[in-house]
Amino acid sequence: MNFKELEERAVKFRDERLWKKYHTPKNLAISIAVEVGELLEHFQWDTNEEILEKVKNPKIKEELGDEIADVIIYLTLLVHELGIDLDEAVERKLRKNEEKYPAKEIRLQEIVEELGGEIIEVGKEVRSVKQVTKLLGVKPEQVVKSLVFITEKEPILVIVDGKSKASLEKLAKRFGKVRMANKEEVERITGYKVGEIPPVGISIRTIIDKKVLEKDVVIAGGGRIDRLIKIKPEKILEFQKAEVLDIAE
Repeated sequence: MNFKELEERAVKFRDERLWKKYHTPKNLAISIAVEVGELLEHFQWDTNEEILEKVKNPKIKEELGDEIADVIIYLTLLVHELGIDLDEAVERKLRKNEEKYPAKEIRLQEIVEELGGEIIEVGKEVRSVKQVTKLLGVKPEQVVKSLVFITEKEPILVIVDGKSKASLEKLAKRFGKVRMANKEEVERITGYKVGEIPPVGISIRTIIDKKVLEKDVVIAGGGRIDRLIKIKPEKILEFQKAEVLDIAE
């Protein structure tokens, strides 16, 4: 049953009982709030764990379902009185939310916060290690670069400090034939453009140069060209389940 079908059924039920005269927008909005309050009574004073345990009881689960259904029924009656197409309104709002809260940005932010890191909103484009050092007053070796390489078997994410280069010769000894990914491959594999790649949240095999782990914290790409990440390198190692190798020139 979609919202339109639900609306038609709720209106029919109401009109058969001559209740339309009570269903002004104000009264319906108040009724929604009242029903939400009745729903909240079931959760009052309980912890999340206690609520989840309680809902295993079929009787309580049905009561909760009834309260939620009442909220939805009053909501469909309200949109009917206001002339709003609820299917269309929900679809439109979901699109707005997707634009306002891009999934990869929000996901990365959540990961960084969970790892005890910090998102740095730069406010302008930062495309080089030199720009980062000048902007934040840090040394090049405190900055890390997240680079994508293509091996014979799979793409890999290689993390080296800003003072070093990833050695193709060293990588080849470990992975065989290897080359740096082009910008199209980088975006297809990671979802980020060159210069934006964060060191965490990329679902590919990850290699960290051993010198990176000598730092207390590092500055890395933040998923956008105007955003950086401050994070402990051991957290990158842990989250990415990375390998530590000597790969810097």
